[in-house]
Amino acid sequence: MSEDNVAPAGPALVRLGPSDVPVNSPLDWPIQAADGALLFEVGTVVPDEGARSFLFQQFELYRPADEPPPAAAKDDGSKDEPIGLDGIGLMIGGRVGLRGTGTTGSAMYASRVIGFSNPRRNGERSLFITQPTMAGFGPLNLSRGEQVELVALTGKGVFRFTCTVDATSREPFNYVVLSAPGTIRRLRARKFARMPTRLAARFAPEGAAESDWQLARVSDISPYGMSLTVMTVTARVGDRLQVSFHFNTDGMDVLVDAVAVVRHVGEPEAATGFVAYGLEFEALEPSQRIALKSFMAEHS
Repeated sequence: MSEDNVAPAGPALVRLGPSDVPVNSPLDWPIQAADGALLFEVGTVVPDEGARSFLFQQFELYRPADEPPPAAAKDDGSKDEPIGLDGIGLMIGGRVGLRGTGTTGSAMYASRVIGFSNPRRNGERSLFITQPTMAGFGPLNLSRGEQVELVALTGKGVFRFTCTVDATSREPFNYVVLSAPGTIRRLRARKFARMPTRLAARFAPEGAAESDWQLARVSDISPYGMSLTVMTVTARVGDRLQVSFHFNTDGMDVLVDAVAVVRHVGEPEAATGFVAYGLEFEALEPSQRIALKSFMAEHS
């Protein structure tokens, strides 16, 4: 956004346009007035286009300048990328999620890349993957000619594309041969809206002694932040917390031990008095961020 969109006085704010505010999706940042007064809290849902139009008729809307940029207007959270398999960093052993686009259903199954064909004259490569599986369900049986959608998690990002099933085989083990991908799309970070979860966590003010650490619950999470439910309020907006928690993805235990900034302090729950902090990770190792994306893909 241009400098003209920054509020002239008071807190550092960025002015919002209608395309910046998602419809029927919880807000990842508070909406404020030009003087910094809170209009709508994090998590508020603008239910439809009519409600969004009303807001912009009645108010000038802003978000904090230090928050992540708002979601793009494109509904599917992706953009076209003129790249092929070689350009996205997908390698043998790489993890992919797969779902059918027809009668197979919308559930995401897990698979791994086991090989590629030699490049054709146009540079295209077929893709060899293990038979897709999902915990609690039988292996996904695919048929020749069936179209499938894949999400690939690589060191370069998260990508989505479609392929056609060219062949299936049961020897020497079950695997699937897929056609060269169609258009590959890079998923925007905002595709990963916070996912409800229930993870045990520990936290303390940055630099605190071991005796100052407290227990908490990760109530929702994304690769960029999380909601941390605590017993009592001990931090304020802007404070930096050290957080530590484990999760399991692809059969591996992952430890996250990172610094996060308090972006929001919720109201106490009526029944328990517990409070949720909205946290933004200040710095997260790329491998941990990719692991979080993998964890979310497994549970989506």
